[in-house]
This record gives sequence, C-alpha cells and structure tokens, in this order.
Amino acid sequence: MIPTVPYIQSCFDDYNTRFFGGQLPPIPIRLSHAKGFLGKVTFTRRKQGLFCGYKNENFVLRINARIDLPEHLIQDTIIHEMIHYFIAVNQLRDTSTHGRLFRQHMARINAEGNRHITISHRLTDEQRAQTIIHKTRAVAVITFSDGKTGIKVVPNNPQHIRYWHRMAMRRFPIERIEWRFSDDDYYARYPSSVALKIFLIANPNEIPQDDDKKIV
Repeated sequence: MIPTVPYIQSCFDDYNTRFFGGQLPPIPIRLSHAKGFLGKVTFTRRKQGLFCGYKNENFVLRINARIDLPEHLIQDTIIHEMIHYFIAVNQLRDTSTHGRLFRQHMARINAEGNRHITISHRLTDEQRAQTIIHKTRAVAVITFSDGKTGIKVVPNNPQHIRYWHRMAMRRFPIERIEWRFSDDDYYARYPSSVALKIFLIANPNEIPQDDDKKIV
C-alpha cells in the first residue's frame, strides 16, 4: 500500500481520539520519498527569553510514500510518530529519543489497541529493494501565475534544460520554475523530452522533496 495524505489524515484523527484523548492539535502532513525513514515528525525549537527555555513549534508529520508497505506497518508508523508528536507538542522531556516516556506510551497503545509498534522498523529484503534507484532526472517543478503546479522532466543535459526553460517562460503564464536533479522513481511516470508539455499536479504535496538536489 502507498499511503496518501487523506488516508494518513484519517488514521491520525482516529488514533488521536482512541489513544491520545483527542488532545493532539492538527498537524500538517507531507508525503516523503526519502530512503532513510518510514516516518518522521519535524519541528523547530524557539528560545523563549533568557531564562525560559525553548518551545517546540512548526510541526510537520512526514510519512514515506516511496515504498509499497503492508497497511498495518503504515498504521504503526503513523502511531509511532504520533507518540513523538505528543511528547514534543506538550514540551515533555524524555530520557532519550525512544526513552522511558516514549516506551510507556508505546506499551500502553500496543496493549489497548492490539498494535505492534516498535522502536524501529525493519524492512524485508523486497521492501529494501524498492529503494534502489537507477536513473537521475532533470525535473522542472512549475508554479503557474494562477497558483497551479506542474511537472516537466527534461533530458539531463544543460543545453536542453536552458532551452526548455527559456521557451516555457515565453509560452506559458509561469510565475516560477524550480529545477532539480532527482533519482526518485516518482518522476518515471513522466516522459523525458523537450516538448512544451507540462503535467498538472492535483496535489503538490505528493511531489518528492527529501531526496531532490535543487539546481535552480
């Protein structure tokens, strides 16, 4: 199963009610295509005055959509990250990343919900094989003047990139083009050419971010 943002949101709302008493605030959800993790809660720490310590804020929940995983593992990953979120958003301190407090919540939820949440997730050899990428592509992520987002894959050649950029800016009502090199298989669905054809993206959040090397 490849998770979607609506699916993750539905799981988050359900588990928030069942395991956290509905106390978790809404959190932005992003799909990740990174090879290094299945899920992650990121946030920033802002210093509060000279003697008031730090406050955690700007939370984002990232769930991997690169690998086709069993649904129960995706669900356990979401809950795993929700425990991290609960600790961080409540400004709680744990003995380590997966310390005593994390383990207490993990044990409670496993018992209450008949789950199998673990400290780390081990992938099968078949699942790991899905992370092997064979081609690097030159990708244009286009923002149109009306706010819509598009993608174009161009042959990985500086001359082709410059030509397509120049012609596209003349032809279409474009606000910005961000170029990047990416070895993510997400882009394999789009043909590579210098034709002036752009593919509109209904959900820009599905565009990979973590593994891309921007070449603006």
